Amino acid sequence: MELPSYSCVLCMHDIEETLFHLILECPFAQECWINISLFTDLSQEPYSILNSFRIQLQVKFFMEVIILMCWCIWMERNDYIFQGINPSVHSAMSRFKVVFTQVMLRVKEDWKQLMIEWLDRTL
Repeated sequence: MELPSYSCVLCMHDIEETLFHLILECPFAQECWINISLFTDLSQEPYSILNSFRIQLQVKFFMEVIILMCWCIWMERNDYIFQGINPSVHSAMSRFKVVFTQVMLRVKEDWKQLMIEWLDRTL
């Protein structure tokens, strides 16, 4: 498929939108990660960055947090491209909170309280 541009629409730095850029390297994405107290070292390989997130989170449900934040960044991008809605970190964080709360409805009972406490502490 031919597109008019392959530049990242979230950061406006005319950088090619690769998966690594969109999810980890883009200033928009970095600000989203920082909002949940996760910090990246972009000199590392992607797997090492994700492992660093796991260590920083120190919770059993670390993968749920990582996947949901990736999803929220992706949705901000898609909302801009397909609906013309300007991306905002505030919007991404609101979406994260809603979706994370929905995930809590389907987790193991022994995780629920931990997730509620983490969400209250973090956002």
